[in-house]
Amino acid sequence: MNEAVRSIGRTPFAHELFEARRVSHPELPAVIVGERSLTYEELGRDADRLAHALRREGVTGQPVGVFFERGFAIPVAVLGVLKAGCAYVPLDPAYPDERLAAMVGDSGAPVLLTEKALLDRAPLPDGTRALVLEDALSAVGDAPRPVPPEVGPDTLAYVIYTSGSSGVPKGVAMPHGPLANLIDWQCAHSSCGTGDRTLQFSALSFDVSFQELFSTWASGGTLVVADDATRRSWQALIELLDRASVRRMFLPFVALQAIAAHAGSVGVWPSSLREVVTAGEQLQVTPAVRALFQHLEGAVLVNQYGPSETHVVTSLELRGDPREWPDQPSIGRPIANVEAYVLDEQLRPRQPGEAGELCIGGPVLAQGYLGLPEATAARFRTVPGLAGGGRIYRTGDLVELRPDGTFQFLGRLDDQVKIRGHRVETGEVEAHLRTLPEIADAAVVVREGAGGIRQLVAFCVPARGAEVVASAIRRSLSARLPGHMIPSSVRPLPALPLTSSGKVDRRTLARGL
Repeated sequence: MNEAVRSIGRTPFAHELFEARRVSHPELPAVIVGERSLTYEELGRDADRLAHALRREGVTGQPVGVFFERGFAIPVAVLGVLKAGCAYVPLDPAYPDERLAAMVGDSGAPVLLTEKALLDRAPLPDGTRALVLEDALSAVGDAPRPVPPEVGPDTLAYVIYTSGSSGVPKGVAMPHGPLANLIDWQCAHSSCGTGDRTLQFSALSFDVSFQELFSTWASGGTLVVADDATRRSWQALIELLDRASVRRMFLPFVALQAIAAHAGSVGVWPSSLREVVTAGEQLQVTPAVRALFQHLEGAVLVNQYGPSETHVVTSLELRGDPREWPDQPSIGRPIANVEAYVLDEQLRPRQPGEAGELCIGGPVLAQGYLGLPEATAARFRTVPGLAGGGRIYRTGDLVELRPDGTFQFLGRLDDQVKIRGHRVETGEVEAHLRTLPEIADAAVVVREGAGGIRQLVAFCVPARGAEVVASAIRRSLSARLPGHMIPSSVRPLPALPLTSSGKVDRRTLARGL
């Protein structure tokens, strides 16, 4: 880590790490999009101008919406928002307008940063005004570097929305402290350094994007942004990895499996790749994944685990001969400053080898759910004797502590699932289904297909005199929910099967898939 940064006397925050590299390597490329690039100095200068513009708008310390297509604008916006002492609220243009408006309204963001091409779609509830990035930068001109805002470990860095069982997304309020801990640990455990290139694959609304951005800049590396067309084509993505000499990428298992399968089918391997970090859903080492790493000499596969409420909290590195890797690797050991506990239903410690709920403590927790004190209190608990009397986060994940000190993931304690790396509460999908006039009741379960790829299946009871038409149901949901929450299959039933206690018998539904 840069000596100027060490002199701060604490773990530096993300935007401070960028500034240290801007000082030491101003001419190195920080971001590459297609054939163009921005150096550290150019990116820093644009972010400074944006920070000035936001301060002129009087929004220091408040959430700011970030609504852009993939490109240079996202790095400028995220860095500029943090430099202004604000928290960014990522808004994915692929999401339906109704959901975007709900997220902006819930966040209380007074300003929404966007671009001219998206201005017509900008979700602007009462109290929120749009600010076009290009106009904001032009209005400021060549401004000096802004005076760094007063930011502490508890100052909000971002608010990322996840699926909520009530039918409304929940905003995870993440402060700087946990993110600084993560980036410090990531840089210490990665082989990537100055000049090495990392793929920017994740959507900004996926918390892994923060790692992509700031673990790259903190080490003096370069982000290579994959545009939407490239992200949808595994062939184009492999070609980009090779053309740009990408050394590292972060991606969910489903994408890793798809890339590996495509590479094997065409016999073309991303030769420069040396570090692959997977997160967001359970890793499986399939034959295709083994074949991929047999062609990547000396490459490491890193399995990281962590819910949005903590970001990464455990990690496992797979090295050596891929033929010897387990089919379902563990989620590894806790990273620096993380306290991990396996607890029973009464929040009492379980013994090694006994299954229990994974609970997380230490200075790595989000503040909670924005504006939802009851939901926060249900998941963020204080338990005597744990975490030094501080809070723990109940993940809802079932694990066991293995003899080697790693945690084995065993599944969920509730109806939450991961679809394409995104967390989905099936209850939220069910809630939206029940609002449709042709549906009297609904239940959603998960089907696991080839290669471990998961899909949602909806079972719907028609309203009196109505007909459940799968295409119409999916079309109605698409106006309200993002693509990863739309069931791949919709099946009518005269009634939902029930257990003896009167609950929906999801096991019976799943057996019928």
